[in-house]
Amino acid sequence: MNRLGKLFVAAAIVMVPVGCKNKVRKEADKAAENLKDQKDDLRDESKELREAQKDKAEDERDLAKARANDSDLKRKINEAEVKHDTKDVVDETKDLSKEAVDVAKAKQTFDYRRQERVNQLHALHAVIASQPMLINAISPLTPLTDKARNDLSEKMQVFQMRLDEAGNLIQQLQVVHEDNFENRDDATNKAMDRLKDARSDAWKALNDGDRIEPS
Repeated sequence: MNRLGKLFVAAAIVMVPVGCKNKVRKEADKAAENLKDQKDDLRDESKELREAQKDKAEDERDLAKARANDSDLKRKINEAEVKHDTKDVVDETKDLSKEAVDVAKAKQTFDYRRQERVNQLHALHAVIASQPMLINAISPLTPLTDKARNDLSEKMQVFQMRLDEAGNLIQQLQVVHEDNFENRDDATNKAMDRLKDARSDAWKALNDGDRIEPS
């Protein structure tokens, strides 16, 4: 490989980070978890509001019966209970409204972080996707033996397959639900690792393949 080709490959490899969780990936996973937590809180608040409304309805029925029976003590007790229940319903309604706002904000943050992660993966994928063209441009200038050239061809087929695999997973990640985001993000990251391995194998087949001895 000529010096320009080596420099291109070195630069491309540096631009692709290792498989550990980088900041963008961590923030996306965190946003997904936060959205799930906020939705859980919203469900809890909805349940508490329904229970408060149920208690209020039951106490209002008891109050109506006490009034019908002209039971003064019972009526006063039920009036106090209804008043308390009404306050509970008002408070729970406020809490539910607040949780709904929090869920909307968490959803907005998750959508942003997910897109940020997808953009990062697209950029890394694009860097690697540019390299088959470079390998194909250099390989005719390299005096590989037939066996080495066949090996390079096989490695290039795997390289392309890994490119397609990772590209499809990145595309799917763009619309994945928060409940599945972390698992799908992990799967996409593993696909990127396999892609990097396939890229390395292709370059190795080109650089280290047996050469035709000059006559």
